[in-house]
Amino acid sequence: MRSIVYTSTQTRPITDAELAQILAVGREKNTALGVTGILAHKDANCIGILEGDDAVVGARFEQVSIDPRHTHVRVLLDEPIARRSFPDWSMAFQPLDPLMQHVPGFSDLFAPNQPTDPTFGLTRARALLGWFRNHPLAPLMSGPSDDDAVPRTRAVNGAISALHDGGVSRFTLEAAAAHAGMTAAEMDEVFPSDRALLAATVERWTQTISTPLLPLIEQQGTVAFLHALLAAHAEEPVLVALLATSLASAADPTVEAADYFRSVYRRFRETIRTGLAEDVQAGREPTTMDPVRGAQQLLALYDGLRLQSLLTADTDVVDAFDRAATRMRRGWAEQYEQPSYWDIPVARVD
Repeated sequence: MRSIVYTSTQTRPITDAELAQILAVGREKNTALGVTGILAHKDANCIGILEGDDAVVGARFEQVSIDPRHTHVRVLLDEPIARRSFPDWSMAFQPLDPLMQHVPGFSDLFAPNQPTDPTFGLTRARALLGWFRNHPLAPLMSGPSDDDAVPRTRAVNGAISALHDGGVSRFTLEAAAAHAGMTAAEMDEVFPSDRALLAATVERWTQTISTPLLPLIEQQGTVAFLHALLAAHAEEPVLVALLATSLASAADPTVEAADYFRSVYRRFRETIRTGLAEDVQAGREPTTMDPVRGAQQLLALYDGLRLQSLLTADTDVVDAFDRAATRMRRGWAEQYEQPSYWDIPVARVD
């Protein structure tokens, strides 16, 4: 195996949304290639570590080195390794939105008062990462976001921590308040019921994950966007369970926030329909595909696989989606004909 450590400089400021998209796409791609490591941003400076098979790491670094978003790429270390120093691939940066910390693959390398990682000095790559974290010539972009102090934000962040800790079925306002460092009275001022808090949590959590991926619709198409979104959600099973609970609540008009959950789902469906219409115009999908029916079919596949993942341990949702969506897209290129496979003759009984 091989380890490459490099530094570079950003050619322009990169927003939280762009960094989150780089994280989501890069994490999936590197995982598929068997590449682990980390990409850390500190002001305009970056350090990257790539680990894996020799040829794969070399090819991945070549792709990184020509990326127009950064320049002055300099290799600090290129050496063979017997074992990996990083179990997966992640990114570290200082987001302005504190909820970005819950995006799968985010590393809190630059979190204030974070305990020193005892493994930093065990390998040369980790030693360089430790140096980058504390290097005086690369000051932090900003301190903790002022948004942390907003009660609603604290409450939502506390809800996410409580959901990770106890799951959806054991979620309570008291648990969220405890994780947020708030009193019950403070929590009640911003969210008087657990459903109100869960509704706000669903909105912020899903937007944090989906918003950076939305440009994929224009760049690669709606199916590519749903693929990336499904892969991101697969790393947050608690969020998937929360969304399933929300959909169940939306089906009962007597439940508080049911109208809200239905409106959120309708907006999501409209995003998919609009994306498919744009795909047809751009030539990414055939003109024989009706965007309304296409959105229904894609979401039936997308939602069904997410539900299966909650009930079965052997469902690879991303692979299953890719296979089914590939066959679905082939069908879109054909003229629809009314099927007859259910026209089974029934024997008459005299």
